[in-house]
Amino acid sequence: MPSDRAKDNKALVATCVACGKSVSTESAVALAGVEEGRRKQFVACVACANNGWRPPGFTGVYAPRPT
Repeated sequence: MPSDRAKDNKALVATCVACGKSVSTESAVALAGVEEGRRKQFVACVACANNGWRPPGFTGVYAPRPT
């Protein structure tokens, strides 16, 4: 659920690629992956990232964040 500040500014809202929910950019992370052979940033909510979702081609390290 987007925060009150994000509800008024659509630039502060993103869609999680893992669960499809609309989330505030305050509660989302960008994880680097590969799509069609090119590096790309995938936006996922902190809950999905903490539960282990990773984009295809992810090779980095993710430290869980508090939700």
